[in-house]
Amino acid sequence: MFISVSGIYNNLLKVEEWNVGIVRQPIANFLTPDIKSEISWLPPARAGKYLADPFGLIRDGRLFMLCEEFDYAHSKGRIVVYEENEDHTAWSNQVAIELPTHMSYPYLLEYGGEVYCIPETAQAREISLYKAQDFPRQWQKIATLIRDFPGLDSSVFEFDGRWWLTCSNQEDGPWEKLFIWHADHLTGPWQPHSANPVKVNAHSSRPAGTPFMHEGNLYRPAQNCSQAYGMSIRINRIKNLTTTEFQEEEVSSIEPLKPYPHGVHTVSSVGAMSLLDGRRLRFIRSRAELKHNLSGQRRNFQRRVSRQQGTSTGA
Repeated sequence: MFISVSGIYNNLLKVEEWNVGIVRQPIANFLTPDIKSEISWLPPARAGKYLADPFGLIRDGRLFMLCEEFDYAHSKGRIVVYEENEDHTAWSNQVAIELPTHMSYPYLLEYGGEVYCIPETAQAREISLYKAQDFPRQWQKIATLIRDFPGLDSSVFEFDGRWWLTCSNQEDGPWEKLFIWHADHLTGPWQPHSANPVKVNAHSSRPAGTPFMHEGNLYRPAQNCSQAYGMSIRINRIKNLTTTEFQEEEVSSIEPLKPYPHGVHTVSSVGAMSLLDGRRLRFIRSRAELKHNLSGQRRNFQRRVSRQQGTSTGA
């Protein structure tokens, strides 16, 4: 079990700094190989915090963007909303949804004239549905879609007459295993796919944003975690999706760009625009950031030991 000196250096003395940006192109443009996209990045979050996992909607010609705001001091994320002003020159922000446990990945969808959000709440061991009472500031939890399951990056969409939910499992291959659930209605009841986990591949399993249709094909963004978490995004074309079968193939990728050259792990569609995030590594600046890194190193070591033990026993 080899751990490089440079890996220890980066993981212990540097922290992730994520930010979110806007691309004035539809998400389908990322199917074009080596496409060059101009990204308008938001101002970085306040010291000790970062922004990631952007999802948005257009209202009255303005962009409203929900994303994760992570706070190193509490090692915890919450959902915030960034609201574009009327002349598109500045942003205001405030808290949208916050729980005692970590939240991230505020997946948005519109259905039946209503706006819904399915944030990641894996620490609470559930996947829940929130409905906007006053978009984007007031939300109410209206249903628990899946109980006693620590789902990560849940992405919900309609396809072929059914609702589908893709996610990974915080406690079972969170970087490399894909799980699918399906239902007749958005509020459920949701049933697990008979082949779960339907895919085991660290290159392109964990969800990374909005699935989308293009020229009659269904595409699904997925994280490339083959070398590290959130390295880049792979876009897969789904070839077969039923309650008993699943097959997809990689067709394109989204690589990180400067000034955030160390990762990208969410891309979402907002009409003719796209939202994505980016990561850069910087040296730690506070005791809270060092404490966060030490806790992360402990979890990663335990994960590596578990994998090594599984390999040695033939698991």
